[in-house]
Amino acid sequence: MPAPSPAILDQMRKALLLQRDGNVARARALYEKILKKDPGNTEAVNLLGLCFLEQGFPKRALSLFEKAIALAPTEARYRVNRLECLERLGEIETASATAEADIQASTDPALLHRRASLLRRAGRIAEALPAFDTAVRAAPENSEALIEFGQTLNLAGKHEEAAKLLGFALEAEPTHTGAILSLADALNQLDRAPEARDLLMARSDAFNLDRDATYHLSLANSHWGCGAYALAVEEADTALSLGLDTVDSRLVRGKALYHLGRFGEAVADLEIAHTRDPERHEAAMTLGFAYLSIGDLTRGWPLAERRVEANLTGLITRRFSRPKWQGEPLAGKTLMIWDDQGIGDVLRSASMFAELIAQADRLIVECHPKIVPLLARNFPQAEVRPRQHEARGMLVGEEDFDLQCAFGTLPMYLRPTHAAFPADPGYLTADPQRIAALKARPPLDGTRPKVGLSWTSGNRSGLRRHSYLTLEDLLPLLENAAVDFVLLDYTDRSAEIAEIQAKRPITLHRWSDLDLFNDLETVAALTACMDLVISANTSVADMAGALGVPAWRFGPVTGTVLLGADTPPWAPATCYLRLDPQRPAKDIVPRLVSDLEAWCRERT
Repeated sequence: MPAPSPAILDQMRKALLLQRDGNVARARALYEKILKKDPGNTEAVNLLGLCFLEQGFPKRALSLFEKAIALAPTEARYRVNRLECLERLGEIETASATAEADIQASTDPALLHRRASLLRRAGRIAEALPAFDTAVRAAPENSEALIEFGQTLNLAGKHEEAAKLLGFALEAEPTHTGAILSLADALNQLDRAPEARDLLMARSDAFNLDRDATYHLSLANSHWGCGAYALAVEEADTALSLGLDTVDSRLVRGKALYHLGRFGEAVADLEIAHTRDPERHEAAMTLGFAYLSIGDLTRGWPLAERRVEANLTGLITRRFSRPKWQGEPLAGKTLMIWDDQGIGDVLRSASMFAELIAQADRLIVECHPKIVPLLARNFPQAEVRPRQHEARGMLVGEEDFDLQCAFGTLPMYLRPTHAAFPADPGYLTADPQRIAALKARPPLDGTRPKVGLSWTSGNRSGLRRHSYLTLEDLLPLLENAAVDFVLLDYTDRSAEIAEIQAKRPITLHRWSDLDLFNDLETVAALTACMDLVISANTSVADMAGALGVPAWRFGPVTGTVLLGADTPPWAPATCYLRLDPQRPAKDIVPRLVSDLEAWCRERT
């Protein structure tokens, strides 16, 4: 192909300058004039296509890029531009297929990057990941490809890898707003919200804070992950005021309001989020929790069931060939129920076992091995056995039940209203022989009041950590000389106790030969020896509630323990002390001290 004449080249330079200056209409006219004189000028064809693309005419641009490719099949730029047209036209699948064909003709890094981006936009994340890996290896200096790779890793749930990659990208481009927001997202997903918040606040200069709603939404998510719920609401409100009224903005605002105990307001936002995206499991689940928190069990339980799809932290999922029980009559049927959460949830669920035994021809209870002896002794009419791997029964045809149901689903059918909760203060009993053996030990053999204590949990991850105390926080309570304090915490607190005792004398009775983590029959017996249990929101409080032992349970305003009531309907003998979500948990200690003093006076 002959080289363009000097006159044509001069016109090309003028047109290109006009195009770069934003005067696309005049540039287009010049390119059209050039092509009348030189129809084979491939670059003019391509640049004219770009003009049409900039003016919002992707179909006209597409035909020009096709022509440019026919004239110069090895020029990757023209193929990249064609992919841009197809993407603008919304033909993502066609663009992806075209990109695959283009790669056969050219392995240009720009094409590799474009192919990966298209796969990501098409939702083909599993394919996009290796495609981005190839693109980044082909052009390590391409920071945009690197950042998009990190964002795709986020979408794939590979947050640790995403954080490392995006952190590396930010070293090269510290003010890249997309990288900052994506790294913050990865850190939030990794339960490293304080780092995400620090990052966003340190790099705030990269954003126009008066206009960038996405920054405020990201900061709202980070505040929420830090437990700073009021600040999360403020940032979400800013994002909304800037026009970012999305499912995400409504969801984070609703979640923050929920954790602040402003349940009615939370319901309003979460209903909007759920209506806009009924498939968003987290929105549906949190809306269900909010309904439960205002006592609307009818609407709350079904929505809370979306906890399975939302991958609620700590949830156990199992698969069976037998159908799920949906509340239908159980006469003549064998029902197998199984634990899907922690020991505390199992203890609360046990309040419904007697009803199921009465309804079903046979009841099978599968749960964690360590709680089997306690439940088997209390429910001899049921078959209580350790949790099994469901694949065993499915593969060899040994599923010995007609229907199955997770413990967490049972309340939807058995506790649809508050009236369905029995008024009995306890539904489990401890082993009398174990109680007698324990009461032979001092101070359990004495007449002074025994107060069981538990202030924390073995799981302090995520937002849970804001609801627990340290032993040092409880020192004012331990100064009460009128009672004998007994350690009920199921985790090893010996190091924490030794550290406190090295500074000041305290008495907290415990016995090294008692296994409070694995031996729940002994835990039940020791709890039954108590006149009062003071506990954080853990299975220690649930054990007291199941046994009908008076308890003071302190915890967050949220959750399915209260269900909109003042006293947990699961445990009428339990008094629930709500922690102020905007104050440290240790602020509850003065009330515990004064209430215990009053309790002691009433007993004398």
